[in-house]
Amino acid sequence: MADKTFHLTVITPDRVFFDGSVRSIVAPGGAGSLGVLVDHAPLITTLQPGKLSVTSAEGKVQSFLIGSGFLDILKNEVVLLTESAQIDHPTKMS
Repeated sequence: MADKTFHLTVITPDRVFFDGSVRSIVAPGGAGSLGVLVDHAPLITTLQPGKLSVTSAEGKVQSFLIGSGFLDILKNEVVLLTESAQIDHPTKMS
């Protein structure tokens, strides 16, 4: 399964928030949602504040709330620089 993953690093001003192999991400790009899979073309783009969805190497989907920033993709290495990042805790409806 390792050949179907790429490396993602999410960095905030105060720490490395996430660092690992993933199958895919969906990020809030400056011009709309941006999906990234293995072997994506090289790209540098801005990010808007919003939800970052990450599918792990094992297929588990995690959601994070991120601030504005930048996304850099090159040779299956994705670096996401953002003002802030936190785990997205969905609210429960009663």
